[in-house]
Amino acid sequence: MAEILLIDDMAGVRRAVTNMLGRAGHSVTVSENGTQGLEMLKSRKFDLVVTDMLMPGADGADVLGYVGGLPNRMPVIAISGGGAGLSADSALRLARVKADAFLEKPFTREELTEAVDKLLGSR
Repeated sequence: MAEILLIDDMAGVRRAVTNMLGRAGHSVTVSENGTQGLEMLKSRKFDLVVTDMLMPGADGADVLGYVGGLPNRMPVIAISGGGAGLSADSALRLARVKADAFLEKPFTREELTEAVDKLLGSR
């Protein structure tokens, strides 16, 4: 069982992903936005982070940037509903940070658990 931090501003996505990961035996801590997620990352240790890329305020690029600077960096799965709402600034920021896996919404439970298992198995 892994301790996973889920960061997404959409309640429906949070419920669905929490259910998917819980059914796979993982413990999920939920954050409603990137700012809250960053605070959680500063105060707790997680085995893996699943973050939405497009959120108001601190976004997925901010989360990836923070995690990338940690001495004991955990893997990050970036999720997004697609690039239609992606600004040029966001695209540039995304080019500078790297997620360990990327899933485009909507994704299946199998796709999510496969990505999680692959990343946690490589640790």
